[in-house]
Amino acid sequence: MAHRLALDIGATTITARLGGADGRRSTVLFDGSASVPAAVCFDDSGACAGDAAIAAGAGDPSAFAGSALTAVLSGQLRYADVDRDPAELLMPVLSMVLGHAQDIDADPPEQIACIVPVGTAPRLREPMAAAAQSLGLPEPSLIPEPVAAVLHATGGQGLQPGSTGVVIDAGGSSMEVTVLRGTVTGAPSIVVDRSDRSLGGDDVDKRIMAWLGHFLERDNPPLAAALRAETNRTLLASLRGEVRRAKEDLARVPETDIGVATQLGHGNVRITRGHLDRILADWSHRARGLVATTLADAGLPADGSVGCFVIGGGASLPTLRAALAPVARLTVAHEPLTAAADGALLAGDHVIAAIATMDDTPTGAVDKQGPRTPDQPSTSSMPRMPKLPEKLTEQISPFLARTKPVTPHTPPPTTLPAEFRRIWPGGTHIVAESTDDAVWQWGDLPLMSLVTKPLAPHRVPGVRGPVRAASSGDSFSVLIDAHGGTVAWGTNDFEQIGVTDTPTPKNATVHPEVGEPLIDVSCGTSHTLAITADGHVLSWGAALGGRLGNAAPMDITPQLPTPVSDNVCDIVSVAAGRNHSLALDESGRLWGWGRDNRGQLTGKSGKGSPYPMRLPTAVPFTNIAAGKDVTLALDSEGTVWSWGRNDRGQLGLGGPPTRNGAGRVQLPAPAVRIFVTHTHAGAILMDGTLFVWGGNTHGQLGRPGDPRGAAADLRSNLPRGAKFLFGGGDQVAAGSAVDGQGFSSRPLPVQLPGRATAADAGGGDAYTVCLTDDGKIYTWGYGHHGVDGTTRRGTSTHVPTLLAGQPGD
Repeated sequence: MAHRLALDIGATTITARLGGADGRRSTVLFDGSASVPAAVCFDDSGACAGDAAIAAGAGDPSAFAGSALTAVLSGQLRYADVDRDPAELLMPVLSMVLGHAQDIDADPPEQIACIVPVGTAPRLREPMAAAAQSLGLPEPSLIPEPVAAVLHATGGQGLQPGSTGVVIDAGGSSMEVTVLRGTVTGAPSIVVDRSDRSLGGDDVDKRIMAWLGHFLERDNPPLAAALRAETNRTLLASLRGEVRRAKEDLARVPETDIGVATQLGHGNVRITRGHLDRILADWSHRARGLVATTLADAGLPADGSVGCFVIGGGASLPTLRAALAPVARLTVAHEPLTAAADGALLAGDHVIAAIATMDDTPTGAVDKQGPRTPDQPSTSSMPRMPKLPEKLTEQISPFLARTKPVTPHTPPPTTLPAEFRRIWPGGTHIVAESTDDAVWQWGDLPLMSLVTKPLAPHRVPGVRGPVRAASSGDSFSVLIDAHGGTVAWGTNDFEQIGVTDTPTPKNATVHPEVGEPLIDVSCGTSHTLAITADGHVLSWGAALGGRLGNAAPMDITPQLPTPVSDNVCDIVSVAAGRNHSLALDESGRLWGWGRDNRGQLTGKSGKGSPYPMRLPTAVPFTNIAAGKDVTLALDSEGTVWSWGRNDRGQLGLGGPPTRNGAGRVQLPAPAVRIFVTHTHAGAILMDGTLFVWGGNTHGQLGRPGDPRGAAADLRSNLPRGAKFLFGGGDQVAAGSAVDGQGFSSRPLPVQLPGRATAADAGGGDAYTVCLTDDGKIYTWGYGHHGVDGTTRRGTSTHVPTLLAGQPGD
């Protein structure tokens, strides 16, 4: 029997988690999504909630409430010409959540916990109890949202008496900042609570939509006009979904596309992190002011030393960290969307009982702001810092930062070796092995770019060579030594380094919980694949999209190392992409799982599979590589094959951004090595020549880049007079191989210094790195992450440059 059902009823969405009697916790999915709209709608046959309510509300707006919670709290209770009891609005929500929870456990839960906004429990307790009683459920315990977040951050223990915690809820309708203090009862007191409804995720979406309109007005007036005239609710909802998806993508990748579909035409618009930073410049200023004011009201310094625990769907917004870095240090919840509900599952019964009776009225400042009018003063000015209250400084909670910023562990500078033998580039950092069996690293690791310079080249502590295999993901690395032992370091927000607890400091090495020797490994954006000594595959990290190959469909719970299906055996190579995974067996047959939205698995876009499937390839392969929705494979004759996403020319085939089937990359000689990143790819030929193709916004192809950004890249490659992706989806012309273009869909040779030839190559966030036959490392492309070894956030260059500090000839 399910032990406890916890649901977080927000102003815009609802999430829920279910805890079993055996301690297992699961996310309640609503038709595959972890969240569902908080809407309800009434008709003659009763009431419905979620997506069904939105569909029904289109026919009768007077029967529709966009948020059951907001309706109850505001007293707006008349729908379909009937005055409703508050319990009538909450009952459809509880019923909907319960129905989806029964997909996990058919038995009703023994306990119900509802996450509610601060200060609303007295008004919600009676209608919640009545709604639950009507469904035969126990009376819910009401838990203020920041309190639930504290429970999540502390593993259900709550704050110790006298300790403090700061929670930022980046929700859809507002951003709320709460300071809490632990008490002897186990239920914390709320010291300060401030929120601003103009800083919610919905407001961010509106800003992006406004930017999108301005962009189209300038670059594609026909599509802009079609969008202004569009009235189809489905298409407009699809566009809003595209904006939200793009916003989430930018937390992991530097650029992505927004698909704009209307009844009169369609197209794609490229948006980059730089665009988003400019769109949200004023938003960032206001968010920084909100946090600074809240900390000051609580007597805490706003100098970047105080740690804040971040929950809510907007927690992954890439601009958020940079915006708040000057005033606070952020720790984002493992699963920010469901963190509050998960916290309610972690708490013991005695803690829940204490919280149920707590007074959640803030003892200090409270401010619930709406959108600011032009006459209102901004809250973003930096306030004076009052003296810390005596009680508030007694203890520091586990998620409240130390009074001084933590400095990432960086070993003292050392002399670089003259020769390296292998390289493993990641998104923003590079790992390499020198000829004396030492392992080195430089560049950026997670969050370091906010508070430090990029890491100088240094030996990785706790790692011994020689290295059998290694790989680097977006901001983490996993290495296998000659004895099959495994070490990992870096980001662990999805358990991608194979352990539950993130090490301190974050670039300290850990041993993944693999339990057996490994022979090969591949790191993707946020998940890892490895091969065991007996030829089977382990996977761990982010599960969304089925990329782990062993999770239930749409399971979003990260996992520690777990075997993939026994059907996948005799594996000799694995490749982890952004959201798909590949395995190559000793017969040259290819297996794949995860998403297939760009045809990265089967060569034709489809739903993909959460479990391994034999891919329909007729050619036996010897090597594979996976990138952002792209697959590269090498056959025994040295032919490079590619299939999947092609909007940046990353397939090396020319043609449209979407194409069916695999194609041969035209190279002048057989290839011996291949690689692919988010936006570009490459191959080393038998004679040591390096060819690259795909995105070139920062010169990563060895040609001058286009600093105007990705959207300009696409425009610059259209035939004269062509519309920007307007009308048919296949109207994009192949990228030219001329200097200054934003991408090339045909392979280009890279001119290495002197007579150097390539022994190994790869890339990451808009940069390329090459190891030459004489052991030298050259880098070119995006200069922000210090992958050139200089520890400077320098400018981009298209010229291959020797690793700073490595002795030359």
